Amino acid sequence: MRFEGKRVIVTGGTSGFGEAIVKAFTAEGAVVHFCGLIDDEGQRVQEEASANAGSAVYHHADVRLEDSVKAFIGAATDGGERLDIAANNAGISHTSARFADQDMAMVEDVLRTNVMGIWHAMRHEIPIMLKHSQGAIINTGSILSRSGAEWMAAYGTSKHAVVGLTKSAALDYADHGIRINAVSPGPMLTPMFERALEDIGGDMSKFAGGLPKGGPADPNDVAKTVLYLASDEAAYMNGANVIVDGATSSGYHA
Repeated sequence: MRFEGKRVIVTGGTSGFGEAIVKAFTAEGAVVHFCGLIDDEGQRVQEEASANAGSAVYHHADVRLEDSVKAFIGAATDGGERLDIAANNAGISHTSARFADQDMAMVEDVLRTNVMGIWHAMRHEIPIMLKHSQGAIINTGSILSRSGAEWMAAYGTSKHAVVGLTKSAALDYADHGIRINAVSPGPMLTPMFERALEDIGGDMSKFAGGLPKGGPADPNDVAKTVLYLASDEAAYMNGANVIVDGATSSGYHA
């Protein structure tokens, strides 16, 4: 119950890693407001997460659009009165293709979602946290934030950018009581992972980043790292990119 009564925002909380984050926070007593685009899934997660000690409220919002993000955050924080924690997780992947063959409309959608989605969220989360000189923000990166991403240039580029904006913002607000970190998972058993395997049709040479020796992670286990970074136990962690990948990338040097 580390987060009893805490006000938490989660973007991209309707499935996969985001769903695991929502449920992990409500299990420890938090009041979680989360957003997504698929309303049926949002209602499902809201109902399941609210069966925990805390509560969850779903909002329809498109992180690619700043006005949509602003409206979501305003509704989730009683008009900007209070926000303790934000987990900016919304993100998309794409089909495998070499760099010059990647469709530009797809590239722009990935960057608008994965990079600008987090930018928009932090732009409206931070001023609320500044009112009380406290807050923790955790942005979702990827193991592809620290190495090249063969066949997945758009996604890899977006996750490098997530780490860059995380570190830059952490420096801007380090003396204002706000901590901003990134968590970068390896493969997890999520719908995104399943779609990636289907896309490559069993050709593992197209699976960027590699697979953990122990198999893909349970997203519920990785969500525990998000909760740690949000907790008082991580009070001196700021501007970090925490790799949680079962040693998948340990042999890489990037």
